[in-house]
Amino acid sequence: MTKLIVVLTFVSVQALGQASGYMGKKFLITGEISFLNALFNPNHNMNNGLNKFSFNFRSTTDIDYVIARNGTIGATFDVFYTGMKYDWRSSEFEELLVPNIDARFDHGRIFGYGYGINYKVFRNPSKSGIAPVGSYAKFDLMLLDVRTRPFDKENELAHAYSDRFFTPAFSVTLGMQRILWDFFVLRSGIQIGFVPFGISPYLQSLDNGIEKGNQQQDLRAHAEARLMTYYLLNLNFGVGFLLPFRKSYKNLN
Repeated sequence: MTKLIVVLTFVSVQALGQASGYMGKKFLITGEISFLNALFNPNHNMNNGLNKFSFNFRSTTDIDYVIARNGTIGATFDVFYTGMKYDWRSSEFEELLVPNIDARFDHGRIFGYGYGINYKVFRNPSKSGIAPVGSYAKFDLMLLDVRTRPFDKENELAHAYSDRFFTPAFSVTLGMQRILWDFFVLRSGIQIGFVPFGISPYLQSLDNGIEKGNQQQDLRAHAEARLMTYYLLNLNFGVGFLLPFRKSYKNLN
């Protein structure tokens, strides 16, 4: 009997030591801003270069749940917006997608939402702590809900017309997460992303230009090529909260 009690005690201590989550907290909600200077392509306001506000921004909300000592799984929601140079009155097409757009609309706004799932791997949990604390690699698989709208850069005027399509995206983030006061989360990282359907039209644009059968296909190819460069490299910073905020203790009295 004594040996059995010793074994059971040892097992219970080991189970407590391997419990996942930070102080038993497994839910994490984080808001994040990703950004990078718009050096070669226009941003949402059609500015580019090293100007003061020539940055591309993207806001992200993550809801993560700890499933192991070194891993979390979660849902990702993106809000993105950027711009591109686009000739809506191109003579290459006999039937224009939008016949009432005049030549001054020579740009396009790209905006929309991304819906995805993510998985985070936390490195060296025995040394850096327990998920969700420490350095991590995050893998995101997303579906982008994209809208494009004609834009007159000179008069800062957007046209009423909008085209919509869906395209997949994949990204990898290397980052660091810290927890203060047992509930407040600080996060920073660098992200590399891929929009698979945008790779081919982007390479075409570097060569002889994008060539498609009709304007709607041409427009979407240009937008996917622009999203490929938009997601390609970003820096991100975020804050969040562990839930529940406070650990509940049993009343010993």
